Amino acid sequence: MRIPFFRIFYSTTFTVLSIVLFVLVLITPANLVYEAFRRKQIYDIFIISGVFVLTLIVAVLLYASRLYNNRRNLVHIPSDWSPLDAEKKVRKLVEGKLEYAAGVAYRCKPRDVGKDVDNKDAPPQSGQPALPSPNNTQPPLREEVIAVVPPWGIISHPGWSSPSSPDLPDIHFEAIIRELPNLIEAKAVSLAPSTFP
Repeated sequence: MRIPFFRIFYSTTFTVLSIVLFVLVLITPANLVYEAFRRKQIYDIFIISGVFVLTLIVAVLLYASRLYNNRRNLVHIPSDWSPLDAEKKVRKLVEGKLEYAAGVAYRCKPRDVGKDVDNKDAPPQSGQPALPSPNNTQPPLREEVIAVVPPWGIISHPGWSSPSSPDLPDIHFEAIIRELPNLIEAKAVSLAPSTFP
């Protein structure tokens, strides 16, 4: 059997320090009572004793109310409830919101708008989540998209052409700009005469 040295040290130290603190707190009223008794001032003894007894009663009441509130709060914590025991309506609501969020995430990805217009009546392919609405009051997530003027406007991104660009879709200009000096040099070499005059 293992001896809990830390618990013994902690409880012993706490008890000793509590006793020392209690003795130090009693020094002041004891000195006041002694001085009042030596000067024959009996009313001072009653006043000092009454004030300290009242302070002790208030401290005990506060400590007892704190213990009572902590115990009551611990009792009111449900111990047999689990999130897995949620009602079917709550589970269905959460699943609907997750599907809706998946549809929004899919819709936010860059894509070719022309394909969406051509295949708007086709069912979604595998790997592409459907776009449900969480309830009947909200409008459907998929709306009719015109490839010429999409509802989000004309996107101009420095370094990447639009996926729905009719002439050069999905071109990364940064890689082309890095390669441009070599392309210009190759074109210049091909256009240069083979022999000098």
